[in-house]
Amino acid sequence: MTTAHTMEQVPVTTLANGHRLELTVHTLRGASAGPRMVMFGGVHGDEPMGAETVRRLVAAIDPAALRGTVVLVPVANPYAHAALTRNTPLDGMNLNRTFPGDRGGSVTEQLAAVLCEILTGADYFIDYHSGGNFASVDYAYIHDEGAEMSKAYGCRVLYAGTPYPGSATGWALTHGIACMVSELGGGGQRIDEYLARGLDGTLNVLRTLNMLPGEPVAPPADQVVVGTLSTLRPTVGGTMLCEYGVDRIGERVAKGTVLARIVHPATSEELEVLTAPYEPSILVLGRESLTNVAPGDYGLMVADGSTATPAA
Repeated sequence: MTTAHTMEQVPVTTLANGHRLELTVHTLRGASAGPRMVMFGGVHGDEPMGAETVRRLVAAIDPAALRGTVVLVPVANPYAHAALTRNTPLDGMNLNRTFPGDRGGSVTEQLAAVLCEILTGADYFIDYHSGGNFASVDYAYIHDEGAEMSKAYGCRVLYAGTPYPGSATGWALTHGIACMVSELGGGGQRIDEYLARGLDGTLNVLRTLNMLPGEPVAPPADQVVVGTLSTLRPTVGGTMLCEYGVDRIGERVAKGTVLARIVHPATSEELEVLTAPYEPSILVLGRESLTNVAPGDYGLMVADGSTATPAA
């Protein structure tokens, strides 16, 4: 089997301005036959960490050492990526709630349909996400089909959650594809650290699947699986003064602990207080000490520590 790295521009549609919307797809074919792994970055445009992780993986994976095939789409939603927005600016839709999409639909629906075509026939799938423009996150989803990937990726908190309706992972699981979702980094915080972890974690996954040679690194001894994960969303907008930033992610805090306060940016009136809902609460998404928020934003995310069980 001949090794190769090929890159193609896969057409999606033509826009009103005449631009042809295409997806750049890299295919790494290994020296011997084996599984087919697909990786997406940039499904959400305000999460460039995932796109950069996948871009760097193109160079980090050596086809000569690879068993099987790895297909990589660094930027799955190009216009959202350009605008640093979660939803596609052209139709306002969330790509990760749109699968399997529609070849005859709007821009986002067509993107989802093309991405499903790329996913079809895969054995494994990793979808790379992060916190958005103002937040950092640190956990991975774990599913029965693909649990070995999540453990090998190396996050200390794994979430046994049901995929969102319309997500790429939800579609892939129903089509017999083993899946993992990375939720790592974001918010422009500790970028090099999180990029290194994403790269190292993915290469460890490929070693665990016997797609790359070498002995896999064992998961962290304190890795746990949690069954409940909650997003703490402010009901008002304002200035968010956060007590728990990226350096506090992973900490266990007592129920009722004040995590952040929302104050009026001009009058200093305290509008809302976000507190830890569980005993204990494990912080998985944090913000810098000062950020703006709108009603319903991702403020913080916490896992219910009482549901935590050892991953091993």
